[in-house]
Formats: sequence, C-alpha cells, structure tokens
Amino acid sequence: MSPHVPRVTSSCSKGGFTLLEVVVAIVILMVGLLAMLQAINLSIATNLQNEMRTRGTMIGEDQMARIKSLPFANITATGEKSVTVPVSLRSSLVQYTVTKKVDEVSSSTKRVNVGVRWHHRGNIYEHVVSSVIAEPTTR
Repeated sequence: MSPHVPRVTSSCSKGGFTLLEVVVAIVILMVGLLAMLQAINLSIATNLQNEMRTRGTMIGEDQMARIKSLPFANITATGEKSVTVPVSLRSSLVQYTVTKKVDEVSSSTKRVNVGVRWHHRGNIYEHVVSSVIAEPTTR
C-alpha cells in the first residue's frame, strides 16, 4: 500500500483581490471622479455667469434710480450715452458698458432706457432697464 500524501493548497487564493479586480475598480473610480470634476467646473462657471448677471442688473437698476431721482426738467432727451464701469469679480476685472437713452414721449412724459452689456467667454450679455417717467402734477 502506498502511504497517504496530504494535499497542500495555497492560502493565497482564499482572500484578497486579484490585480485585474484592482485595475477595474481604479478605472471605475477614475471615470466617476472625472465626471465629478467636470460637474464642479460647470457649476463654478455657471455661478460666475450668474454673479456677472446679478452685478449687471444691479448696475442698471442703480443708474435708473439715479435718473429717477433727478428733477423732471433735468432729465433731457439725448442720444445714447455710454460709459464703461469696471467691476472686480473673483480676482478679475469685468468691463460693463452702460448705455443711457432718454426719449421724450410727450411734453410731460419721458421714456428712459438703461442698457448694461458685458462679455464673458466670447459671448455678449445684456440687461435692459426701461421706465416711463411722468412729470409730477401739482395741485
């Protein structure tokens, strides 16, 4: 009779991950992280664009409030007047171009348009504030 020889098995195959499993997991994680980075970049760009729009709206509303605070006789019908307003946003300088135009609708009414334009990544954005101002009546 032949003696019984015990079978020896390797303990390496019982636990842990194979190299292929690790590589696949790393690839899946990298794809997910790249997607998250793209989402973060998009949200930062959108946030900056919204901040620029808010600032442009504030500039336009401020200019309209200044015009409305003038006496009616001082609001004169003129051609378009433009002025550039530099604003610092997130360590960069944004140039807003403010255009004012006053049209006389009647002897006691004037239409005021204030336009604000700015450029961002090759696109032109504009916000327009319009108002009709009537001469106050005295009784």
